[in-house]
Amino acid sequence: MNKLRQYPVILRLTIILLFIILVIYSLIQAKQLLYPLAISVLFSYLLYPVASFLEYKARFPRVLAVLISVLLFLAVATGAVSILIEQIQKFAEDQTIQQHASENFAAIQSFISDQLNISSEAQNIWIKEKAKGLLNFQGEIKTVLIKMVGAVEALLFIPVFTFFLLFFRNRAEKFIHKLAERRHAELAETLIKQISKVTIKYVTGVTIVVIILAISHSVALSIIGVKYALVLGLITASFSFIPYFGTIVSGIVPLTFTLVAQDDPYTAMAVAIYYIIISLIDHNIITPSIVGGKVHLNPFVTILSIIIGATIWGIPGMIIVVPAIAVLKIICDNIDSLKPFGYILGVEKDGFTIKKISNFFLKRKEK
Repeated sequence: MNKLRQYPVILRLTIILLFIILVIYSLIQAKQLLYPLAISVLFSYLLYPVASFLEYKARFPRVLAVLISVLLFLAVATGAVSILIEQIQKFAEDQTIQQHASENFAAIQSFISDQLNISSEAQNIWIKEKAKGLLNFQGEIKTVLIKMVGAVEALLFIPVFTFFLLFFRNRAEKFIHKLAERRHAELAETLIKQISKVTIKYVTGVTIVVIILAISHSVALSIIGVKYALVLGLITASFSFIPYFGTIVSGIVPLTFTLVAQDDPYTAMAVAIYYIIISLIDHNIITPSIVGGKVHLNPFVTILSIIIGATIWGIPGMIIVVPAIAVLKIICDNIDSLKPFGYILGVEKDGFTIKKISNFFLKRKEK
């Protein structure tokens, strides 16, 4: 990096830009291998406390401790998916919901016909043409099927990668130490400790937050009177793995369902109020308390990174990119020549929270 500084600014920027383009191109080309590997890294951090407890406290051999941890996670994930599929099947077969949806669709068509002077017949013809076009587009269907098969194959690699990452975790640490020169040994140790600490706290923290929100959403929606509260609670809570965007989508899904399927504006209003309140509580109390603020990421950089992650790897990219940026910030913060990049990735510690707002008004009251 110091050698790079001797070149003109334009040349340096060109080299950095070309490097970024090369990295993005490589990520796109190798995504079938890299994104399962990246997800496996996150899962290995999530399961590390369990594997560590079984190995060091319960005195299991490492291979058995890691195997039990991975199998336990698979059992929980399989159970959750099974419940979700069962609820979705019931939802799809619910005649009342289908009737409400059909009536609301007819009402929307009538509104379009009155306001835009487009007849219902013309609307139906347009819908049928679009549907026929999608069905006849065989090449696109084949592409989608190939991608689905590829995604399933990638998912099968995740438990295997997670097992080996947990089993060989000490060797990975030693590899980094050996890779670093002796004069950088202290820096390597600092980076390993900080990255491990922050990643474990982020992954486990976000998972706990999602579980809390899943319970909260399911109970609240059930009390409000929304049908299939459990499945909606699980689905909407899972969006919280994606910062900012997840919060918006998690409120839209049950609100749309209540308006279209149940045809009850008062219930929909109650759902909207609940999600606004729980979002404020989550962003200002739950997530800061559980996930913590060891790495303060710039909201603009985070949102931009999520968009880029979605463009490169889709939904997995949106989930992976936040801890990846957090790791990048740690690296930049600990290397002098990269500290400006760490600064731009970060945010000032005086964040906008309910606690600080209340403290502000309390201080004014004391005066």
